[in-house]
Amino acid sequence: MYVFLGLFDVWFFLEKRYNYIIQGAGASGLWLAYWLQKEGLLTDKSLLIVECDAFKRNDRTWCFWGEELLEQMPFVDFSWNHVQVFGESQRIDPYTYHHCRSKAFYDFVKTALESTGHVDWCFGRVEKAVQNEGRVEVKIDTNREDDSGIHTIVADWFFGSGGASVKTSEIALWQSFVGWRVKSRSGESIFHSDSCTLMDFGIEQMGKTRFLYVLPFNGREALIEVTQFDKEKLQIEDGERMLREICVARGWEVSVTELEYNAIPMSSVFDCLKRFHKRDVRIVPLGVAAGALKPTTGYGFVRMMQHGKSIAVALKKSESIPTLYRKMRFRFYDDLLLRILYQHPEKGKQIFDQLFQHKRATTVLRFLNEKTNFFQEIMIFLWLPKRLFLSTLFAKWKS
Repeated sequence: MYVFLGLFDVWFFLEKRYNYIIQGAGASGLWLAYWLQKEGLLTDKSLLIVECDAFKRNDRTWCFWGEELLEQMPFVDFSWNHVQVFGESQRIDPYTYHHCRSKAFYDFVKTALESTGHVDWCFGRVEKAVQNEGRVEVKIDTNREDDSGIHTIVADWFFGSGGASVKTSEIALWQSFVGWRVKSRSGESIFHSDSCTLMDFGIEQMGKTRFLYVLPFNGREALIEVTQFDKEKLQIEDGERMLREICVARGWEVSVTELEYNAIPMSSVFDCLKRFHKRDVRIVPLGVAAGALKPTTGYGFVRMMQHGKSIAVALKKSESIPTLYRKMRFRFYDDLLLRILYQHPEKGKQIFDQLFQHKRATTVLRFLNEKTNFFQEIMIFLWLPKRLFLSTLFAKWKS
């Protein structure tokens, strides 16, 4: 269990005006807080972090691939440079696939922030953030019995999901997953620990797009996870049933040590169409609201890190605040795939199987990282079901 330090009486921070307020102590909020400290902005400026969960637990796992140096991310506990694709172990240079537990990341940022005396923590929920001339008025529900509940705190800048308007889209998909952390019952090795499996479609589909992750920590322990792309969220009981059947089919006799469940939106509605926020804007979205999650994969941890750093650098230089702008063609690719999965959810297996059959894992990861050039992307699309993509594209233009 993880408990944030720095508990202050509500009246203490009510009387202060802060330079920065961050909504939420999740990945995006803590990355920004970390980079504000690293860039020296908290030496003489104040920060308030508003968190609605007073106890930050090991509540999630973050996985990501990248070229980042591990000394910059000491919270990473497992890494793989090989992935399993159709039974073949492929090296993914220059990338490495990383795994970390949320508690390790929370502790990493907390330790960094302890070196400054200008960070306060408030346990409450942001109800509203309104910009009024050169300041932001943030309404916070502290949910305490000894006060009126709703308080207005003033800041120069506000960062959080309250900075984005609620949008709707005809593309409404969920990436949901149910995972088990398991141990071999016999104590013998049952997993290949030198490589991980990211997208194994050899499991029941039931008219949806489903695949299996296997992240082996050693030969005896692993995280196995069923992921689903669909209009409906995968229910925990269905996910656990599938995991039991998978373990039996593959001869894995395991004991379950932890259950993981989450669901994230797959939508392009939060994509940023401009590279920078307007100069006079003081309410800046973070995380999902800022478009940090790639719509077709759900990955966002590295993008949140990069976004936090770019914001801190811009503040330090008094420059325009950058968005998580994505190139138009990658937004187009994502929108097209989301439309296909929405209209033909059973086609996901065919699309991804053909992709991984004809392209090395490194190429696929580079494409998903939006690091490919146009020629490489054409060569990728040549191996995908052309009639399906063209008919979906025609229907999109026609509408």
